[in-house]
Amino acid sequence: MRSLKALLRPPLLLLAFLWVVLEETLWSWSKAIGGLIARIPLFAVLERLILRLDARMVLLIFAIPIALLFPVKIAALWLITNGQPLGGLAVLLAAKTIGTAFSARLYVVAEPKLMTIPIFAKVRNWVVALLARAHAFLDSSPAWQAVRHAMKRAKAAIHAAARRVRLALLGEAPSLLERVRSARRTWRGQA
Repeated sequence: MRSLKALLRPPLLLLAFLWVVLEETLWSWSKAIGGLIARIPLFAVLERLILRLDARMVLLIFAIPIALLFPVKIAALWLITNGQPLGGLAVLLAAKTIGTAFSARLYVVAEPKLMTIPIFAKVRNWVVALLARAHAFLDSSPAWQAVRHAMKRAKAAIHAAARRVRLALLGEAPSLLERVRSARRTWRGQA
């Protein structure tokens, strides 16, 4: 009979995989969008105001994106239930991305102040340790290593294709021989 640990390993691996992919994708996109948001003068002023607030008030500000986007998420669910699943999912994804971008930017700006709240610091450190364990768990998995390698190759192929399109649009398209060499390097992982 298999041990409980052996039985739980596949679903835990799947959960860790989904969490890490979501974290790496949405968080990096959200931080990039948050950086763009920070360039808007109104938000720069808001950031300075936020930094003047007490740490507990800053923590309450995290509720603002949630409250503002709640009606949008309800509208997305309404679209889904009324025969427009793609539209509803698009609205839901956009709302989630925007809300996460605002939260990510707020977190980047306010993290030093938030870390002065003992319970926040304790929970944050626990979450960071949990994520580190999830990453280590995935990194030790041959399946995850294969997925990472395939994703890296696919990304390189997409970048190479985008470069070829860009060069073709500029009238500087490489010769057929150069394209074949580039494709071979990409699929061998040398790009």
